[in-house]
Amino acid sequence: MMVIVFIAAYVFLSLNPYRGIKLEAAAKKVAGDLHYARNLAMIMTEWYGVTFEADPNNTYTVYKTDGATDATIINPSGGLFAVNLNQYYNGLLISGVNIAGGKKLEFNPLGTPYLDKNGAAISTEAVITLSFQGVTKTVRITPNTGRIFTQ
Repeated sequence: MMVIVFIAAYVFLSLNPYRGIKLEAAAKKVAGDLHYARNLAMIMTEWYGVTFEADPNNTYTVYKTDGATDATIINPSGGLFAVNLNQYYNGLLISGVNIAGGKKLEFNPLGTPYLDKNGAAISTEAVITLSFQGVTKTVRITPNTGRIFTQ
């Protein structure tokens, strides 16, 4: 009987359906926060951005920029808009940030993604990779249009 319990526990843990749900939720949160920064840029006709710190920090920050200073904005739910994904989703990692060699993405008032307000618009798709227990999901931002989607 004890062997059956151990086998059942092993099967449940290795086929854990919750890891996919956790990863999907985290990807939607990152995508939603990128949408928020992009929408703020278009609505306020100012520059907003998001900077990412991959593993081991697993954080990102939403900010307003004038090209010289990046000021973290206030999260609508309160406090500074600095997100630690490991606190929200225990064990989840930002395993990769591929934004033309950088770690930040800024949106102009038209919603176009740039590497930096003083730099150039991104010319290749930006990719943020999230991972949890060996499974990965990406958040992608397209050049020119700034379309944000998960994959």
